[in-house]
Amino acid sequence: MINLKKISYRLLLTGLIMPIGYAFSQSSAIKKIQNLNAADKMAYFNFEKGTEVNEADTAKTGWDISFQHTGIIVQGAAEGQIVSDASFDKIDKAPASGYKKGKQAIPWGSGNGWYTYNMDNHQISPIPGKVIFIHTAAGKFYKLIIDSYYKDGPDGASANYTFRYSAL
Repeated sequence: MINLKKISYRLLLTGLIMPIGYAFSQSSAIKKIQNLNAADKMAYFNFEKGTEVNEADTAKTGWDISFQHTGIIVQGAAEGQIVSDASFDKIDKAPASGYKKGKQAIPWGSGNGWYTYNMDNHQISPIPGKVIFIHTAAGKFYKLIIDSYYKDGPDGASANYTFRYSAL
């Protein structure tokens, strides 16, 4: 006679079945975008596709977030927020509340949002520990961190975003 209790226990240990009510979380791969140019145009980005969206295609292709100079705007039906003193690499779930829509989602201005402006050298620097969360119109959550505001490093052209993001 087959001992179903033993088989179920072994399957459970090997991960082939999960007990009822077990919360499963699978972390998504971190993707890096380099030098997204937002200097002389609004740069639209689609998280799911991992690509920039041409302005002419925004209605049919869809976008989640846009960049222009130091401003970051979430798509109309999406929501966003910034969390301070966070470790991007250690975050595995999005905050449950605190999201805002549109231009109010990601605050603008030195020290108000994701960056500081140094008046001595006129440099924009991402604030360490500032993680941006986006709740897309499609209902997905993403985390995002700005690594650089300059093309290929601090001496390059401004408004060329390098950032990392991941689905949650």
